[in-house]
Amino acid sequence: MVVLFSCAGASLAQAYPDRPLRLIVPFGAGGNSDFAARQIGKNLGEALGQTVVVENRGGAGGVLGVKEMLGYPADGYTLLLGTVGTQIVNPLLYKSLPYDPDKQLAPVGLATNTPSVLVVRASLPVRSLDELVAYARARPGVLNYGAAGTLHLGMETLKASYGLDIVKVPYKGSGESVTAVAGGQIDVLMDSSQVVGPQVAAGKLRALAVMSDQPLASVPGVPTTAQLGVPDLKAGNWTALYVAAGTPAAIQETLSRALQKVVASAELKARLAEYGTQLYKGSPEEYRTFIAADKAKVRRLVEIAGLQAQ
Repeated sequence: MVVLFSCAGASLAQAYPDRPLRLIVPFGAGGNSDFAARQIGKNLGEALGQTVVVENRGGAGGVLGVKEMLGYPADGYTLLLGTVGTQIVNPLLYKSLPYDPDKQLAPVGLATNTPSVLVVRASLPVRSLDELVAYARARPGVLNYGAAGTLHLGMETLKASYGLDIVKVPYKGSGESVTAVAGGQIDVLMDSSQVVGPQVAAGKLRALAVMSDQPLASVPGVPTTAQLGVPDLKAGNWTALYVAAGTPAAIQETLSRALQKVVASAELKARLAEYGTQLYKGSPEEYRTFIAADKAKVRRLVEIAGLQAQ
């Protein structure tokens, strides 16, 4: 019987995939997660010999997209691009989250990591992090910031660290929020350089800080928080690929091998680096080690920001 099951699993892996795959991004088009999904998806499709179709399902901080993904069969043909928001932040901030990331999703592996960049609308009279802090302190409740998905955690940490009152304005995706800041409807934003970089280059946004200890070539000359003397003030977004729990192990292994091939690509690494995005090693084992440490880190950030589950 064991031999029969083993043979069946091997046969299943050999046949898979025999049709296009769906990769659900639980955020709107135009953001960092969408960008990462399209780059990873294209290369994953080439590694698997099939097309990977990216579908954006934004809303409720990624909750709607995850729910939709879990509504499909656990057959390996529907993947999720999960993030720190969908996997860690949402479980900490929503008391009645309609999914359990640890029980209902199985990791294929890590994909990307992107530090955030703090920007303001070009017409705001501040040119540094210190000036923004002073300006906001003098005008409590006057400034606002755009929040797409769970990217608000970085801004809330910034607010708590300096005792600032800056009003949160939610958006479905980064594409919408960056457009609002560039158009002057919103004052402040924290998002990836891939999202904000073009608007910074066009003079519609002003970059104040890279929320990391490493500078980004995509926003040259912008100081890091480490250089500004606040090395613990970091923010960013990682992505990973998932299938539904219960997906046959042979299929999970096929996907994991393909993803590891993708993240080992020097060409893709160079392309993503232009936008401030790094590739992560892709194995499920490395993912489990990584997420255990990141959960503890994010939990501390949530406490610092004073956020409560709702």
